[in-house]
Amino acid sequence: MGHISIVYGYIIGEAWRSEDYHKLQRLNKKIIDSLPDNDDSFPWLTRKMFLVPDPDKDKMYRDQVIVFGASYKSVEHEWDEWLDKFEAILKQLYWSIATIHLDTELVGTHKYEWEFDLNQTNNWISDNPTPTTMWNFKGGPRKFFDNYKKIENP
Repeated sequence: MGHISIVYGYIIGEAWRSEDYHKLQRLNKKIIDSLPDNDDSFPWLTRKMFLVPDPDKDKMYRDQVIVFGASYKSVEHEWDEWLDKFEAILKQLYWSIATIHLDTELVGTHKYEWEFDLNQTNNWISDNPTPTTMWNFKGGPRKFFDNYKKIENP
């Protein structure tokens, strides 16, 4: 029997210029829609974890709120791997803020926050916008168990 870990949060997708306000949000949806469905290795990060509004069909004001969540069996043992996968997705998206809540039976509750680094030279308002690749990070530990080794079933 394992411990339950709940991961949930949101990513705030950015708007582009007035001539095509939802351009970056459509790109965000396309990127999330291209994530693996169910064939990702543990700790998985799959498309079905995310709810991404379609800026051309769904009602929303300016910002696109991409929400996500999942339950895991003791994800805190591979938490650093999960965060690496999440940040790999962030590097493909156009966003300003991302927040994760990790609620676990084993190591308690932790909050993680990423914020767009305003010093980026290439950003989403240029003629050829680029995804957010630089950010400021704050939050809980990235790794909980330094000496943890996975035990394979014989």
